[in-house]
Amino acid sequence: MAWERLSVRRGRASAEALVEGIPDYLAYPLTEWLRTEFGWHRPSSQGGVDQEFLRRLATNTRIPVAATSAIGGISTQITDAIQRNSDLFLDVLDATLYLRGRRANAQDLRQLLEMGASAWTVSADGTALQRRVNDAAAGAYESAITSEDVVSGELADAWSAAFGRHPDPSDAWDHAIKAVEELLIPMVLPNKPKANLGGVAGELGGPASHKWKLTPSTSSEKVDDGKTLEAMLRLIWPNPDRHGGGVDRRAPTQPEAERVVHLSVAIIELCRAGGLSKLT
Repeated sequence: MAWERLSVRRGRASAEALVEGIPDYLAYPLTEWLRTEFGWHRPSSQGGVDQEFLRRLATNTRIPVAATSAIGGISTQITDAIQRNSDLFLDVLDATLYLRGRRANAQDLRQLLEMGASAWTVSADGTALQRRVNDAAAGAYESAITSEDVVSGELADAWSAAFGRHPDPSDAWDHAIKAVEELLIPMVLPNKPKANLGGVAGELGGPASHKWKLTPSTSSEKVDDGKTLEAMLRLIWPNPDRHGGGVDRRAPTQPEAERVVHLSVAIIELCRAGGLSKLT
């Protein structure tokens, strides 16, 4: 849990809302984090400033730079540019995580953003910025992707498309569906070619719905586990942006996509590792 200012704890100041951009009090510490990633504090015997990385960073973030003989190369041009544009600042932080990969000190950046009440944090894998969500939702997501399989990969893509720096609601919805399909098709329709999530939902809610068991199981006397899971799947299938030319086709909204991703996390958590079974 993040530290809270004493004045807030005493009721003498209001709790801060999360900040979308880069407030003045975060500009300097975040710039120093970037300079460390650039190699400013690395001795020349260990490579010093990474000029090749800086060129790639400037190109990826579309920052115009000019050749220079300065010791820090184009790093000052990059840091000067981001002071005038919060969105560009966030893009540079995001691109630095991506380009540096496991070499980046993601934990330090995560702490700075949290202390500064930023609306942004570092993704679980440390390679991107993502919008902050509540701790319970973040914990469920991180638990759902612990297995290194296609399901986790699709779910990670869905999460990134929903909560990343440049969200794509339709793409998030697609990957959420694919993640659930990758898990449930082998369990529910293992022998059906070209099965999809709609077919899985139909099977779970069909005549044999009473044979499907969830852990924990519903205590309802009106609906069984198969129909319960079917109802959950019907909330995410299909993506409204994928209707085949029908009048109902539309682009999903950002809030809708976020809820679909959260629901896919819950379904995957519920059904993994024996959570869904069928009575013989």
